[in-house]
Amino acid sequence: MDRDRPRASLGRPQGWDPVWQRPVPPSAGARLAPVGVFLVSLVAYLRTLMPGIAFDNWGEFQTVPAVLGIAHPTGYPTYILAARLFGILPIGSVAFRANLFSAVLAALALATLTWTATRLGVRPAVAAGGALAAGAVGTVWAAATVAGVDPLHLLLMALLLDRSLAWGDHGRPVDLALCGLLTGLALGNLMLTLAVAPFLALFALWAGRQTLVERPPLLFLPLLTLAAGLAVYLYLPLAARLDPPLPYNHPDTLDAFLTLVTGAQARGPGGPLGPDSLRTTLDALPALLGILAAQGALVLPAAGLVGTVILVVRRPALGLALVAILLVGAHVWANDQRQERDLLWPLLLLGLGSAVALEALARTGGSRLRGFAGRTAGPVAAAAGVVLAVAVASLALPAADRSHDRSGEDFAAAMTAQLPPNAAVFSFWSASTPLWHVQLVRGERPDLLVVDETAIAFEPGGTREDRMRTAVCQRPVYLLLADEEALATARQSFTLQPAFGVTVGVGSPSGTTPLTVYRVGASADTCP
Repeated sequence: MDRDRPRASLGRPQGWDPVWQRPVPPSAGARLAPVGVFLVSLVAYLRTLMPGIAFDNWGEFQTVPAVLGIAHPTGYPTYILAARLFGILPIGSVAFRANLFSAVLAALALATLTWTATRLGVRPAVAAGGALAAGAVGTVWAAATVAGVDPLHLLLMALLLDRSLAWGDHGRPVDLALCGLLTGLALGNLMLTLAVAPFLALFALWAGRQTLVERPPLLFLPLLTLAAGLAVYLYLPLAARLDPPLPYNHPDTLDAFLTLVTGAQARGPGGPLGPDSLRTTLDALPALLGILAAQGALVLPAAGLVGTVILVVRRPALGLALVAILLVGAHVWANDQRQERDLLWPLLLLGLGSAVALEALARTGGSRLRGFAGRTAGPVAAAAGVVLAVAVASLALPAADRSHDRSGEDFAAAMTAQLPPNAAVFSFWSASTPLWHVQLVRGERPDLLVVDETAIAFEPGGTREDRMRTAVCQRPVYLLLADEEALATARQSFTLQPAFGVTVGVGSPSGTTPLTVYRVGASADTCP
């Protein structure tokens, strides 16, 4: 019996739940649960949203869409275009809108996850509890409170999973077409899609194999829509030709385009496909458990894994696809500088698995217990999901709350107030992005010249010291670096006089690292 495709010819009427073998017409609860999850999670994310400018990549994603520029590798055209459209809303500042976009996307991802769980036969209240618990994990919550590409990745992957299931269950060509389109758009947003989409594609091919055998031309449908989704990458060379204010790597030639899209210059040795990657993953498992424990999320992964095993037993193709995604997600995390963003989608899948596990517990209790105890098994499972979500949220809230974080605004105010007219600032990426936002989006201090490390790497003009040597004879020059070795190199050619102190977010959207801004002085022979 094919447990991954309910069909009347298999002795099971259309519309029956492929996991629990019961009719699951779209009930009012199944329709309302995703709406409730969206509203509850959005309120929580809004309550903890960063109000203004951020540092590092987060600051870049507040700025590049507003000026229709080009972001750092891999360009992220899907996000740039979507954020630009969302940014039209007349709500607060541009930076606030970019942060709000993340909150809306994350809430929509949780709502989609809830709907997917009900598609698998999980009662709406239990599905809502599992989704909210996943959304309350610190890593997910933090991503929802500041601008970034990760919440869009979560939504696109949630939609891809849901449409893959819909195609497998009903064989509708429109769902197959949407799978291709969502995959293309997701690849235009984050290459981490490659750790998810292939396994869902294999599931879709297996679950819909009978339809594909009967109608082979359908195989071309997702390929066409995949190409349509990937067409978002045309934005990059088109934008480069318009010479935007922030054209990272100027991808107006084929080589520059491929360098940007593949992230070749940022890719180091090893990685997820390196010869020692498996050993690296095994060695990193204790650290992974530590991250989950620190976020109070150990119960969620435990329940999620149980639910995933249940899916493997009851719906093997789907369950095995989810297992593969979880394993690859952990592998990528371990071999990609252990960035917690790599765990975002696996954490949401564990939320789905926890909902399946709670539903299985409720059904087991309902079938084995009699009387009042049996009738309350379902409500108890729903209550357990709510308790799980509240418990995880209470532990994650202090670290996830950015509602009072004005460190980016304070940094921008300090720099614009204390730098003299016509000054040049030689800076590093984390500190440059909020300065760009102030200049290009808010229109403040257009007299400042912000020279970032990436501009030095991709634009002609020599080293940082060469550029400083040219500028110091023409305008006041200041230096802001976090790398002590780079500062030592600069001191060999210039005198560095401490000017004032600032707090910068180094690899973080929030300012946590105190640094000194130096006034650069030239020797007599530098400026004769």
